[in-house]
Amino acid sequence: MLLRLLGLFQVPFFSFWISSKDKFMKKVVIGIDVSKEKLDFCYQRTGEKILKECMVENTTCAIKSSLKNGFKEFCLTKPDVLLCAEYTGSYTYPLSCACEELGIDLWLENPAEIKHRSGVQRGKNDRLDARKTAAYALRFQDKARLFKLPEQNMASLKQLLGERDMHVSDKCKYQGQLTDQQRFMSRENYACKSKRLKRQIKELELSISEIEQEIEGLIQRDATLAHRHE
Repeated sequence: MLLRLLGLFQVPFFSFWISSKDKFMKKVVIGIDVSKEKLDFCYQRTGEKILKECMVENTTCAIKSSLKNGFKEFCLTKPDVLLCAEYTGSYTYPLSCACEELGIDLWLENPAEIKHRSGVQRGKNDRLDARKTAAYALRFQDKARLFKLPEQNMASLKQLLGERDMHVSDKCKYQGQLTDQQRFMSRENYACKSKRLKRQIKELELSISEIEQEIEGLIQRDATLAHRHE
């Protein structure tokens, strides 16, 4: 029953997008390449060359500070600007929070879509990827769909599901070792290895059970999620 329930919430990030207005053109787009530790920004004005390139620490505070400085430097207002980045899972979370707090439009696009629309690219590094994203956003901004952070309970639910999937995957891996290796080692060595693996599996099963209980509790405390469950 729980597995069936989990399927209801294992939706891609696109489900948290909200459609933009039918057509809108921004004065400036900021293409962003996202990695774990930093972001590469590329400011580009419609019909003009690149205005600015910079590297920013991947924290909400640093991103907000950099954007405020950029807006001041080029005399920009919030309606003038569209930020565009490839969706890279949790690495985009600080960027999403910064844009939400500042009230700036953010478009998180499918990486495959940007790659497909950008054609053959010579060379690859974070700076070039930011330029590529800026060029893509300028060309297709009329098709932009603005990103909106999910409600906290839904975000927590997705994080719990991700953690559960990780533990389930590890459990399957260890269980496979129990059966696959028995024929290829001595009985004594296998007995020692089996003991360790079973201990790992037991710990993983305990973690999975705790997560599932937390998921059930979260659903019951949220009227909307409880209604969907029902």
